[in-house]
Amino acid sequence: MLKNEKGQAVAPKTVIMTKKDFEDQGNTRVYWLGGGGAMINDHGTVIMIDPLLEGFDMPLLIDMPIDVKDVPHVDAILVSHVDNDHYSRPTCRDLKDICKEYHTSYYVASLMKEECGVDGIGHDIGDHIQINDIDVELTPADHAW
Repeated sequence: MLKNEKGQAVAPKTVIMTKKDFEDQGNTRVYWLGGGGAMINDHGTVIMIDPLLEGFDMPLLIDMPIDVKDVPHVDAILVSHVDNDHYSRPTCRDLKDICKEYHTSYYVASLMKEECGVDGIGHDIGDHIQINDIDVELTPADHAW
């Protein structure tokens, strides 16, 4: 683990993503997008979870792995909850022309429509979401401080 001079954990150097990372690689790959964000590419089906690629309200300590303008396509974006380090309004808004669908809670879906012009689909815990060949089951999570 990398640490700074104060002994604090430091993220490793960002691995820059390219358009190839969004293509069918013949397997399933998981990418870290920074913070709580991840991208899953399962045989060309691309799902981003809590992507924060731009517009955070304070300086970040890492470089983002890809600029929003360089993302070629996304089959679905999943947003876990409303905190701005998980629900990045600028990222969601700026990916809406290349993202097929957004999934989140009913509350966040209403905010997406109001704030970003995105037609998010609201769900309850326990629901299943089908994204191409991927079945996603929504499970509860404890987000304690």
